[in-house]
Amino acid sequence: MELTFAPRGVLQIDDARIIFRNFRGEGGKFNKEGDRNFALIIPDQEMAEALQEDANKFGAGWNVKIKPPREEGDEPFIYLPVKVKFNDRGPLIYLQSGKNRVKLDEESVAMLDDIDIRSVDLDIRPYDDEINGKPFRAAYLQSMCVVQEIDRFAARFASEEYPEE
Repeated sequence: MELTFAPRGVLQIDDARIIFRNFRGEGGKFNKEGDRNFALIIPDQEMAEALQEDANKFGAGWNVKIKPPREEGDEPFIYLPVKVKFNDRGPLIYLQSGKNRVKLDEESVAMLDDIDIRSVDLDIRPYDDEINGKPFRAAYLQSMCVVQEIDRFAARFASEEYPEE
């Protein structure tokens, strides 16, 4: 995973790993109905610290979650919750499946919950504020390109449908 701190506080992440996908916005034990989100895996403690230290004007860094190791000698489990809100600011989400590339909208984005993902590049924008004097920084998806992992049969049939020119 490669992370870049871009202008206006945007995080640019190439070759990301995402988990806890809920692009559909299903309600459940950890999610309110209608809230679309996912979590970005943070691969190491150094990157987690860099994100936490990237403070906003109120003094709050990124909301990195660190779960202690389950067994002695294991690494902690580190991730960043990311919200997905469709409005006039985005997000722009593209899905590449074989040779096909499509822009997903609020209706079609739910398919990302069910596919096998080969790679993800994404930009995350901060939302900085404070509640009752306590500062926070939330992560919102700004744009993303998802490459779907295609099984060998789907790839074979797609190449027959769309032969190389």
